[in-house]
Amino acid sequence: MIMMRVSPSLLAGRSINFASLRSLSTFFINPSERAASDGRQARVRPIKPLDNHDGNQNKAKAVFYVPKADRHERGPFLVEYVLGETRLQRVDRLSPSRELNFTPIQWEKHKSPYRKLRHLLNMLRSSPLQRLLFPDLFIVTAVSVGVTYYNTFVACSETLAHMSAEGFAGATTAIAILAGFRLNASYGRYEECRIFWGDTNNTIRDLAGQTMMWMKQADQRTRMLKLCKAYPVALMFHLNRKGCHHNIKRYIPESPSFDERVQAEFEAELQDIYSDGKDQSDYDRFCEIKYQGGNTPLEVITCMRETIASNVDMGVDAVYVRELDEQVQRLCAAFGASERVLRTPLPTGFTRHSSRLLALWSSTLPFALYPAMGPYLTLPFALVTSYAVLGIEDLGVQLEEPFNILPLRQYSDGMFNDVTRIETSYNKYVVAKDGKQ
Repeated sequence: MIMMRVSPSLLAGRSINFASLRSLSTFFINPSERAASDGRQARVRPIKPLDNHDGNQNKAKAVFYVPKADRHERGPFLVEYVLGETRLQRVDRLSPSRELNFTPIQWEKHKSPYRKLRHLLNMLRSSPLQRLLFPDLFIVTAVSVGVTYYNTFVACSETLAHMSAEGFAGATTAIAILAGFRLNASYGRYEECRIFWGDTNNTIRDLAGQTMMWMKQADQRTRMLKLCKAYPVALMFHLNRKGCHHNIKRYIPESPSFDERVQAEFEAELQDIYSDGKDQSDYDRFCEIKYQGGNTPLEVITCMRETIASNVDMGVDAVYVRELDEQVQRLCAAFGASERVLRTPLPTGFTRHSSRLLALWSSTLPFALYPAMGPYLTLPFALVTSYAVLGIEDLGVQLEEPFNILPLRQYSDGMFNDVTRIETSYNKYVVAKDGKQ
């Protein structure tokens, strides 16, 4: 096995009420300005960056995030190569397998006629097997050894501990169907979340392109493009508590708390976007919301709408303002759908019931296998059969939380690169009144 870091590789005319958009602009302007316009005293939220919390000298520092300027020396992902397969490095035996985006080379290996042999040779390193070793397969082993010992050295032919293999076969079929249903339901959630991130990616591209097309003020364009880059970062840390830095440990003696270390990674990633020193108020705003446990993606969406609304008085046509806001609405819809999946698992009663049935089935399996397999084959056949069925159920449990499996960090980096490309490669196409460019 080799471990190393690698780099990741219109509008139709509409009738718009301009006055309503002007009122929208008033609502989304800076809170201090809005309060002043209402004749009230503005209350400014104090910003406390993580660096200064309680004067802590042992403050958390970003360890896992690799700034984009340093990625020519080391890549942002810790990956491992096992028999030609590439995946994110697993922290421990309980971690699930996490893949990176597939490339044509990976697709060739994925469809290779030798894949079955490669997967068999790699089975000892497979995630389901390592996760099931203890306690599931350990219990099956203990029961198998106990049944074999009792039937061989203690019991006589009339008192053998065994079950009817024919009757148990029907139960095994039902259990396998139940495990397959569990996996299928979880895969539906996984596929749904991948679609949400695809929609977010497409919307960010559209929003960045329309920003370059229609926003006339350079500072407003720059702010909106930074928000387009910051949104997937905020969404990733909102949907995954570690921000997809899966190697962060929950507890390290004499170190800052887990939340502070995650906050440091979040601030380092945002700093990569706001490294020019402009729009610092947005950076402070997002860091403070994240530190307080607030809804950071919603805060980014609010800043996007503030920026869009402020362009109403800057000569941007109302139709274009409406189009920009529709892109933000698409982001909000995908965000809400992602939160729905995050906060709503499969019915927990079904999960508990299937877990109990599988535990009872695997624990009684050696009793049904002993009459046919005898003392020497009961244990290996019980382990193989249990691994096959319990592994399906375990994969379903892992896929039920898609945001812990999907390569969200790679998606976020891809959106950052797309917005940068749109910003640097965009050329205005101006048509003069006589029809010539």
